[in-house]
Amino acid sequence: MPTLNYIKIYSPATIANMGPGFDCIGGAIDLWNEFEFIFHPKNNKTIEFKIEIKGEGENILSVNKSNLVYKAFSIPFKLLKINIPKINIKITNNINLESGLGSSSSAISAGLLAANYYINKNHGQSFSKIKLLTIAKELEDHYDNLAACINGGIKLCIQNKSEVIISNIEYDPNIKLIIIIPNNKTNTNESRINLPKTISVQKFIHNMSRLSLLTNSLKSPNTDTIKIAFDDVFHQNIRLKNYPKLIKLLNKIPEIGGLGSFLCGSGPTIAGITTKNPMSFFYEVADYCDKQNIEAKLLITSFTNKGAYIKN
Repeated sequence: MPTLNYIKIYSPATIANMGPGFDCIGGAIDLWNEFEFIFHPKNNKTIEFKIEIKGEGENILSVNKSNLVYKAFSIPFKLLKINIPKINIKITNNINLESGLGSSSSAISAGLLAANYYINKNHGQSFSKIKLLTIAKELEDHYDNLAACINGGIKLCIQNKSEVIISNIEYDPNIKLIIIIPNNKTNTNESRINLPKTISVQKFIHNMSRLSLLTNSLKSPNTDTIKIAFDDVFHQNIRLKNYPKLIKLLNKIPEIGGLGSFLCGSGPTIAGITTKNPMSFFYEVADYCDKQNIEAKLLITSFTNKGAYIKN
């Protein structure tokens, strides 16, 4: 069996929660990080472990074995009691860090996928995607981003005791997303501290009804339902409480050409959706941000049914 010496992986950004779907909905979007894994013979003494990072986080992220990509890569080998190969990793990050776009899920998924592929090619063993998802839980506390990153599309994730159930949510392929990425950063764990431990029955019913509506509305979004479906009374305003301009933007988007809007993950990134004239909508949002002195990067993208994948 020939030895595999190179793998290149593309791993998408993801947006979780999407309004009322706290910790249970995630969607993969057409924005990708790139990961190259170069394998070397164990007896090659001239090659040292090395991680190179370009783009987002190139002077911030760890370049030793505490790097999230390497940590994820090493887990399948340890589980199967296979020696971890000598590798170099090259990372090109296009996904903003601590912005609510699933940068950590992208890294974890890439590491796991590379390890799984290498082990399969060189040792004839492999893990299923659902098993990779449960392995990934060792490094990330919730499944929403991970399920979307590994599988693509929009996924509803349910943990039933030790079992993970992934359900696909259909969506209109004409949906375009305007992603507004403010200069601010948000740490997911820190943002969760401020969330209430209990909520009223009224708020519970509010979010559950909107979540149910959302899962049905994405296939045929229209102005009568989708704006209501994205409405959340649990986490969004709390996470944006220090950014009143972003709360106003979240509420303004449906008035300037969007069908609806929501906070991406823990924020501070905001997404607006449309099915018509995305460029016109983009310029309306850009103009509003400029007038309100909201410093942010804007991009147009869409959901993608393609999860993290290997391209050699």
